[in-house]
Amino acid sequence: MLRLSLSLFAILLFINGLTAQTDAASTERLTAQMLNAVDADLNKETQEVEDFARKLASLKAAFAEKDASKMVAYEAYVLRGMRIEADQMLAKANTEAAQTERRKTSNTGQITPPAKLEEAPARDPFAEATTPTEIRLEKMTYTMAAFERHTFDPAKPEAAARDFAKLDEFLKIMQEELAELKKTRQ
Repeated sequence: MLRLSLSLFAILLFINGLTAQTDAASTERLTAQMLNAVDADLNKETQEVEDFARKLASLKAAFAEKDASKMVAYEAYVLRGMRIEADQMLAKANTEAAQTERRKTSNTGQITPPAKLEEAPARDPFAEATTPTEIRLEKMTYTMAAFERHTFDPAKPEAAARDFAKLDEFLKIMQEELAELKKTRQ
């Protein structure tokens, strides 16, 4: 009787393990390789915005704690995120300009293939910021330039409040860009 109950227990334990494995396999997370290009871009952009927001919150917490080493580290992380986002926005603005130029020069009425980034017209996107992307890029670039050699001073909370407001505005621009990307996804 004891052998039978132990055998039955072992069989039930084995079946339970198999069931758990099949459940885990059916609910696994999608990786970037499993997504199409648009969904992968959306996922990447979402992660960047969330990471920037998290680093900004950590910077604010370090400022509140008056921890200089954490402030320096988180400010570097925030600045790196700003640079990455500004570079991506510049590439997007240049691509949009190249697409617009391609449409203008197409006199056949035919649908033209997508333009390459190298075909972007030689112009200053800040001199004539007209598209929403160019306007956001301009704001982001000026904000980023203000923080290039910036340090937060815990002895000056009023200045820090203004600086945090600028960083919050930068985050808002990133969120607007993400929302626009989500709209094109739908």
